[in-house]
Amino acid sequence: MTEVDFDKIVIVSLYERFSTLVAKAIAKDVNMLFCSTRELLAYEIMDRKLVEERCSVDYLKKQELRVIKNLASYENVCISISYERFYENASLFQKNSLIVFIDLPKTYIKQKSKISYIRFNERRENLIKTSTLSLKVRKVEVESVKIKILKQLGGIL
Repeated sequence: MTEVDFDKIVIVSLYERFSTLVAKAIAKDVNMLFCSTRELLAYEIMDRKLVEERCSVDYLKKQELRVIKNLASYENVCISISYERFYENASLFQKNSLIVFIDLPKTYIKQKSKISYIRFNERRENLIKTSTLSLKVRKVEVESVKIKILKQLGGIL
């Protein structure tokens, strides 16, 4: 892996819960702050349905974008983000972020989420194209995935 200039690590997979666990573990090991995009949006917006009802879907989307833009400006942070939020906002993270795609097995994703096999392949290809590091995982275990990522990043951390 070549050296890259980054001030944050973005962890994404096709199963956000797993990405969050890995991002949290990495943040702890490399002394970075941890941020879950899902939790940050829930904190900032609080009641999405109420905002949508009283304002509009467009207003809600603008508020989400504001939060994500702000998050993209953070430094020394390890971020977990869903595929949808990452893909919609990839350009915000690509400048100063090390983007790690955890390529989980198709069967695991099928068991854990509602993604069809067709959407799985399309989303997987999108993440491979936009990530700095793609890590193909066979053993879906947080500690082993964290170790693999840190080993890959060893020379640039």
